[in-house]
Amino acid sequence: MERLAATGMISSRLYVRWEEVYVTSDRGRRDVRYYLIRKDGTSDLAVAGKEKSLGRMSYRYAIRDLSLVSASNSSSFLKLRSRREVIDWLNSIVSGTS
Repeated sequence: MERLAATGMISSRLYVRWEEVYVTSDRGRRDVRYYLIRKDGTSDLAVAGKEKSLGRMSYRYAIRDLSLVSASNSSSFLKLRSRREVIDWLNSIVSGTS
């Protein structure tokens, strides 16, 4: 378990910020993508959100380094239920406090 946390901390130091990008799907529904930006300027897709109904979004982890998800101290971050939880998780990765 400590190995996962250590791996997450090492990986999280690679990221310096995150970015939110809204996209409209073919059916007119909004999709949102959250990218973690690395020090070298490249980005990794971290979370994807889809609009299920007017104003209701569904979020899922899309990041390849799952140790960043499992290293989180809060069990509430196992499922992303709101934009606020997504942003809090992204901020914890960028700050290195996952």
